[in-house]
Amino acid sequence: MKNINKLVLLGSLFLTACTTTPEKCDPSISDPSFLDKLGCVASGSYEKRVNAKSQEIKDLAAQQKALSESVIELENQRSAIISDRATRLAEMDKINDNLFSLESALKQKNAMTKELQAKINNVKNSSEAVKNLDDNASIMEKTAKLAQLKKQYSELLDNMSLSISK
Repeated sequence: MKNINKLVLLGSLFLTACTTTPEKCDPSISDPSFLDKLGCVASGSYEKRVNAKSQEIKDLAAQQKALSESVIELENQRSAIISDRATRLAEMDKINDNLFSLESALKQKNAMTKELQAKINNVKNSSEAVKNLDDNASIMEKTAKLAQLKKQYSELLDNMSLSISK
């Protein structure tokens, strides 16, 4: 009789273990009973849950690493944009200073003609347009506008040297 009781007890434990699902073993969903806990251990549900959580942690760590690398890349791009902007502003300031000096020198020498004044004003307007470009404009657009401004300034100097040499 004792053996039958032991056999029934072992059989019920075995059947409980077979019917135990990983969801029943999740303590965050419900508190499993003693027999459910035995079933979780016997069926390997605890081990599966531990493995799943370990894999989830590894996946999250990899995702965090990728996000950290993205943040570093964005910071590098940000510093490059700031550096590029500072360079462009310095070049624009240099052109504006040279333009102002040129205009002053022409006025002192009474060599200012309407044509030169119009070209100087055109370069000044272009300079203001470049300076007032929207911050959302692309770097390529800003660089192209600055190159166009440099070209206009260079053409102004060429025209001035031609008109003075005549």
